[in-house]
Amino acid sequence: MRNLKKHIDFKLIGILSLVYAVFVIIYSFKNAYLRIYHGRDTAWGNFIFGNVLDWCLITVFMIFIAMTTKYLFVKKVKFLHIVIIHLFFSFFIGAFTLGISWGIDLLSTTEADMKNDLSDMVIHFIRLIDLHFLIYISLVTIIYMYYYFKKTQESELRTIKLQDKLSQAHLRFLQTQMHPHFLFNTLNGIHSLIDINTEKSKTMIVDLSDLLRNVLDKKDQNLIELQEELDILKKYIHIKKTRFSDQLTFTIDVEDSLENVLVPNMILQPIIENATKHGYSNVHKTIDVNISIKKAKEKLKIKIENTGKQINESLFALLKKGNGISNINERLKTLYKTEYDLKIYNHESRVITEIIFPIQYSISEISEDYQ
Repeated sequence: MRNLKKHIDFKLIGILSLVYAVFVIIYSFKNAYLRIYHGRDTAWGNFIFGNVLDWCLITVFMIFIAMTTKYLFVKKVKFLHIVIIHLFFSFFIGAFTLGISWGIDLLSTTEADMKNDLSDMVIHFIRLIDLHFLIYISLVTIIYMYYYFKKTQESELRTIKLQDKLSQAHLRFLQTQMHPHFLFNTLNGIHSLIDINTEKSKTMIVDLSDLLRNVLDKKDQNLIELQEELDILKKYIHIKKTRFSDQLTFTIDVEDSLENVLVPNMILQPIIENATKHGYSNVHKTIDVNISIKKAKEKLKIKIENTGKQINESLFALLKKGNGISNINERLKTLYKTEYDLKIYNHESRVITEIIFPIQYSISEISEDYQ
């Protein structure tokens, strides 16, 4: 059965059988009406049997034609040769059906009537040659349309799968850009503390170890639950506060019931990194960072405000500098296409970064809702 499926498309055969069944029904009703209208004597049993036999023979014949057409597709036969093959079979289809019908009639025909039956069959073949040609062309057209749409769907599916693989590869590449950036900055901080405060440097090493373990556990996940992202962020914040002590304060405000919302992996850390890296100046010795995460209609709104040195460049210019913000923008674009928004602007004495994207809940949250 499995080997048979390789050569015969049962869905296509079903379509051809159905289409020809409709034709046989219409043709039979027309002939039945004309016979009754003209008062012709008709053996209705033979009449019905003949039409059912015709449907069965054409269906069997079209199985062969469907297999032949598929073979021509695979072998990429020249167009002219395909036309010649189908022209031959378009005339052969009538001979095939009439020949089988005549052979069945021979079982109940005497030898004296055989010549007359053969002569009648030839005349019947010539009389129906145009109809058989149109039937064949119609069914072959359905076969080619079926394989064309099937090939188109398969091509679209391959394209979607390829795009998905490229997107996954793109995200992994962007994440490999981000993680070293964060790691190097933290290691530099540890290095600067070794001679000044050994205990703090040891604490930072332990915190970094815990943080990296979490990050590496999630390295192949493009989306993680918000609560997991916050756990990673809190470890990162602890490292920053160890390094900068009282010069840096954080507040985190998360709306209830958002813990299981999916967010891009390591989406918060680069923004905090930028705020602490570029916020300090001769004038700004301390930095306050407020992280607010709330639901806005069917989207998640992440808003990060920080005091310190304000930005003097547009978002377009910032995207061209460094890896942090441009990396976030590229990841958001890959994950959400045009369904996201990224803004960085000054408001009063603060620098505000806003990220908005569609809410998507994790499987664990969906499962809990249906329990």
